[in-house]
Amino acid sequence: MKIKKEFVLRNVYGENALVPVGDSASSLKKIIKLNELGSFIWNNLESAKNEDEIVSLVMDKYQVDFNQAKGDVDDFLKYLRDVDIIWRE
Repeated sequence: MKIKKEFVLRNVYGENALVPVGDSASSLKKIIKLNELGSFIWNNLESAKNEDEIVSLVMDKYQVDFNQAKGDVDDFLKYLRDVDIIWRE
């Protein structure tokens, strides 16, 4: 997966958020607040080989079963695709 470089992860008033920069700032006029899991997934998107590896990383870090991890990862990645922040290679 590729992250569109117009978004950066920042800590804003103690909360992690995706902040649009450059051309994205004019098309997406909001920041996207991330919880701990969202931040973890975001930080592993480009280094993971595929979505299955992200699911495995979530299972290991948060000690959750496959179905929980898969559902959470799928939901988050769907949202990122819907708002055009990531795309598959």
